[in-house]
Amino acid sequence: MKALIVLLLCCVLPSCYGQTATGKLVVTMSNVKKAGMVHVGIFKPGKKFPDSQLQVTSQAVSCKETCTIVFDQLPFGEYAIAIFQDENGNGDLDTGMLGIPSEPFAFSNDFKPMFGGPDFTDCSFNFEREGQSVSIRMINSLFGGN
Repeated sequence: MKALIVLLLCCVLPSCYGQTATGKLVVTMSNVKKAGMVHVGIFKPGKKFPDSQLQVTSQAVSCKETCTIVFDQLPFGEYAIAIFQDENGNGDLDTGMLGIPSEPFAFSNDFKPMFGGPDFTDCSFNFEREGQSVSIRMINSLFGGN
């Protein structure tokens, strides 16, 4: 009997060893004024947030008013989210003078930049449980309105 238990443990434990725990992260965006594609990127810690080299995963969804994107099997850890709505369909966040976004955007923690872009720490959160939700309000203009 002991030999059978030892044999089972030897078969089961190696398959569990080294695996990173993952879960489902639910991201809900609100205040989406116009219908269009909303791009959501999830980023790992780094000095150049939001830089594509730090992006862990991303998704895009057609949205108006409120929408939800689910990221399955995301490893638990520290992340930040950057979102933009591609109103003209060119696949990029367009900016005007001084690099100020001319399309709606948002960050986790509802961070609203005042002078320059955000640091990772401004937008970071700990993803630590299955089904965790993050709600983010889109910024349609930095100069009044919402």
